[in-house]
Amino acid sequence: MMKVDTVLKLKDVPGMLIKALEPISTHGGNIISVTHSRGEKGLVSVHVSFKVRDQSSLNLIRKALEKQGIHISEIEIEGRTYYTKKSLSFILLGHVIDTDIRDTLDRINDVGMVSGIEVVMPAPNQKSSVLMDVEIDEKSNGELIRLVERICKEKDFLLVRSL
Repeated sequence: MMKVDTVLKLKDVPGMLIKALEPISTHGGNIISVTHSRGEKGLVSVHVSFKVRDQSSLNLIRKALEKQGIHISEIEIEGRTYYTKKSLSFILLGHVIDTDIRDTLDRINDVGMVSGIEVVMPAPNQKSSVLMDVEIDEKSNGELIRLVERICKEKDFLLVRSL
């Protein structure tokens, strides 16, 4: 058996904790502890420790959680980092909607996952601003930034990004 420690980011709504724990149990995980704390933007950070038979069982749990829209920000196996996800925010200023926002989203989703988007569009002929939150595996951070910079250059957007 392997000991796994995870950090999940859950929406602060009734039923989300049980929704996050079910795949662990369903795929053979034996839950050791669950702790949570409220924090950023209506999200609850939940630390779950469990034992699982092997790597393939852990992969099934991870896929099931992601399929349910549960954000996994970190996985440690036996105290060693296995997976780390981070969230980056970008503001795109320009004719974001008119320059095929679907294309922009699809290209970003090839590297990470757009988890939130807010659009301000004062009038159809004026520039819009789009705040985009992107979840990404920490290893792909540089690749995502280069991609967003390339998109902004191609589509003549001004980019404001988080530090």
